Amino acid sequence: RERHCLPRTQRERVRRSRYNVQYYRICSSLIIHHPKTIRILIRIIMLDKFQRFENWLRENGAFFDLLELREYDTPTTDDDDDSVVLVHEEKKESEVTESEMRGVHSRADVPPDTICMMIPRKCLITIEMGQATPLGKMVLESDLDLDAPKHIYLMIYILWDRKVNGPNSFFHPYYEILPSTLKNMPIFWSSDELAGLDGSYLLEQIADRNEAIADDYYAICNVAPNLGDLCTLEEFKWARMCVCSRNFGLQIDGHRTSAMVPHADMLNHYRPRETKWTFEEDRQAFTITTLQGIPSGAQVYDSYGQKCNHRFLLNYGFAVEDNREIDGFCPNEVPIDLSVDPNDPLYGKKVEFWTRGENDTHNNVLTAALAAALSDNATTADIFSSEIATAPIVKRVRVCVSNNENSRLLFSLLRALACNEEELDAVTSVGGAGDVAVGRALFGLTTSAATDHHHSRIGGVGGGILPAFYRSCRDIRHPIGLRNERVAMMLLLEIITRSLAAYPTTLQEDVKDLSDKAAFPRFSNKRHAKIQVRGEKKVLHHFAQWARAAMDVMDVIERELNGDSIPSFDATIASFLTSSMHDIILLYCEDVLGSLRREEWINSRRSNSRMTTTTGGKNTNNNTNSSSSGSSNNHHHPQIWC
Repeated sequence: RERHCLPRTQRERVRRSRYNVQYYRICSSLIIHHPKTIRILIRIIMLDKFQRFENWLRENGAFFDLLELREYDTPTTDDDDDSVVLVHEEKKESEVTESEMRGVHSRADVPPDTICMMIPRKCLITIEMGQATPLGKMVLESDLDLDAPKHIYLMIYILWDRKVNGPNSFFHPYYEILPSTLKNMPIFWSSDELAGLDGSYLLEQIADRNEAIADDYYAICNVAPNLGDLCTLEEFKWARMCVCSRNFGLQIDGHRTSAMVPHADMLNHYRPRETKWTFEEDRQAFTITTLQGIPSGAQVYDSYGQKCNHRFLLNYGFAVEDNREIDGFCPNEVPIDLSVDPNDPLYGKKVEFWTRGENDTHNNVLTAALAAALSDNATTADIFSSEIATAPIVKRVRVCVSNNENSRLLFSLLRALACNEEELDAVTSVGGAGDVAVGRALFGLTTSAATDHHHSRIGGVGGGILPAFYRSCRDIRHPIGLRNERVAMMLLLEIITRSLAAYPTTLQEDVKDLSDKAAFPRFSNKRHAKIQVRGEKKVLHHFAQWARAAMDVMDVIERELNGDSIPSFDATIASFLTSSMHDIILLYCEDVLGSLRREEWINSRRSNSRMTTTTGGKNTNNNTNSSSSGSSNNHHHPQIWC
């Protein structure tokens, strides 16, 4: 009765208010008691969004009739339906409130060499479009030194277009389907999620990425203050990671550029690649072509390339469970930091060699040192002492389970650090006749016969090694001697042990954790962090095994040289064949250390021959020296090794 006494407009407000209260109560009940219903409602809204997106592409000449977009729920346990979340499938995005785990599937059987997607040029966002905006022009004219100059212009266009044109933008249907957040990207992880990377060098890279993005943002704000009106720093980060994870490097009109390609950026990663993409000038369109037959209903993949998991995680927001190529190669890497010990008695000499050739400034110092050494008979170590304090000391080498260039570089640096004074003089030409060799080595000249004789005997148990003069510490690609190689391996093992101690868990614990998919759900940040640190530890354990195996073999070689042949070198190598030792380690022990063993035997026989001559045996000094000189230039060193 009270309600009917009110004016009509007030009665309407009361009725609407009561309806709103009822609606709120129903929604609250659904959220609390029926979360699946809410997901269905969200999915209906999302379907409308995707339908608008696909209609927009078709209306502008795109072709993808053989394909369809699918959205996935995130599985959490082994009991989940795996029919849509396939093995080896990696996702770019995953959110709690609305699923953004998507993939592209075939509607029918697709034969090999078939163009399954074509996106016309007018639907691409290119660097040049960003440069043509008012903000882009200001950035271009300022000539800023930015961390990601190509990405910046794609980011600028998206941020500018969304802000200025809003829903009237030509690209609005595309912007609608971009993820609203990127919580899977490590730069947006919470502190608890980042704790899963404790001990990993990736934490440093995440901090560097955050800092670099912030530096770019504030640098642009200084020359174009209206950037602050377009976006906040957090929105700028969002744009950076959207572009970083989705852009394609293309050649258009004969020029290299980068572009955002709607729909094509929905394809997930898989190796080996099953499709290829390019921009076709005659079609004026971006195309994706199948490299093999794809059955109906199967997911259609792109390949993001052969990469270490740290790059996948940092740039795309996922880590591959088994990141292995078809030939078994795993590109996962870990950095190893090396530096000259300040307490080393040879610190000055080693730092000079350690920093030789680092940059033009240091090369100028080397030239000055050479001139002074030749004119004043001063040692290069003395002349360089005043420059050492400012020279770079730490060298970082990224290594994986492979005998690649970086592995060879690691061993070169370790050998330089392991040098004693006699070895260091030999390889750097420091001291005495070596000062002349500094200049010759710097300019790529060979050493004189007299200098060869100066370095004819140093190192190992038997005493002799191959005389060599190296431009830098990066070039010691063959063992210097048995003693040096042993110290290098001891140093490597020490570095690996320190690195492994920085992690709060062991490799065995990581493997066990990853088998628990309830505690570490698939495609979750927590699981991706665990996959990353497990991969790092596997690489570290590989090099620890390498160092231990090498030292075991060198123990055998030393015993043989001292007359104890049990166990023999051959027997030790044979025992490795029946173990789980990696082929790379086995080949190193057999070939590199085997070659070193032969050299040590030769040097030992020469030493005994000289002793016999000195104590009154037949005089064969001339022949012995001749033989020594000849063999010094003809040692066998397997070229595939460090």
